[in-house]
Amino acid sequence: MRSGRLISCAGRAACQRVALTALLFATGTCGLPAQSLPALEPPQAVATITDDRLDEISGLVASRRHPGLYYVHNDSGAGPYVYLIDRAGQTRLTLHLKGAQAADYEDIALAPGAEPGTFEVCVADIGDNDARRRHITIYRFPEPELLSAGDAALEVTPRAYRWHYPEGPVDAEAFLVHPRTGHGYIITKRTTGASMVYRLSAPWNEQREGELVRVGPLRIPPALVPLRVVTAADVSPDGRRVAVRCYADGWEWRLPADTADADFDRIFDTLPVRLSLAPERQGEALCYSMDGNALLTLSEGNRPTLYEMRLVTPAHQPAP
Repeated sequence: MRSGRLISCAGRAACQRVALTALLFATGTCGLPAQSLPALEPPQAVATITDDRLDEISGLVASRRHPGLYYVHNDSGAGPYVYLIDRAGQTRLTLHLKGAQAADYEDIALAPGAEPGTFEVCVADIGDNDARRRHITIYRFPEPELLSAGDAALEVTPRAYRWHYPEGPVDAEAFLVHPRTGHGYIITKRTTGASMVYRLSAPWNEQREGELVRVGPLRIPPALVPLRVVTAADVSPDGRRVAVRCYADGWEWRLPADTADADFDRIFDTLPVRLSLAPERQGEALCYSMDGNALLTLSEGNRPTLYEMRLVTPAHQPAP
């Protein structure tokens, strides 16, 4: 969502945003049943993004091919571009998506590639503030090589997959792909907080438009609206956790023990735990680290800060 279209209850000036976050901290879990918070360290500033082109970052995902690097993109109106940044805040690669449109890029994810151990970048052109789009598009291309130590430019030709919702157009800003099944998931955005989860069942077919499968509602506990309006999501590299960010803080869902990949959708039937994310002016980007042992966030705005929250006790490493 572009800066000029924030919902009225969450799009105030930065000082009001910080004050609201402080209020939410003070009121605790806002109705969440008693359970321990995830063992995460407080958010730490990692770097300032120095590329002035990146002023409306809306998507963030950790590269699997290039450890310590992250794919990001801007919001609507910025053209079909994806950027690869490092932990110093420097742009390492600028990718032009040849032939792609850019109606409203809202999130980015990695999907398992054709060869074992490879991944493909998926850019979700799913934003629809006015709920008028007949279909949404996911652009997909293999992770590229890193051409040089500086900011290099590369043109890629993505495959375009088109989908529509069974009930008609709806706005969304959150997208993720399971690292083994290849199923994609879109979480809709509602100012009331009544988000729905839809599945993009694998394998995807670029030859015909697909219909999204409705999984069900996202079970966010009762809370103030800024804690329920979904702006980004990601799945951990081991496929066991899903993190969702909202305008204030976020939530994490965890798959019950011994649940098979084929039953991943069960994760959305569980209750989440609250994530105390860094207070940001307009937070719309979140991802897990490559090893799954941290969460990272970015905000829209000029020269935003990349924040990281690491697990106090590292999780098991994902299987190769």
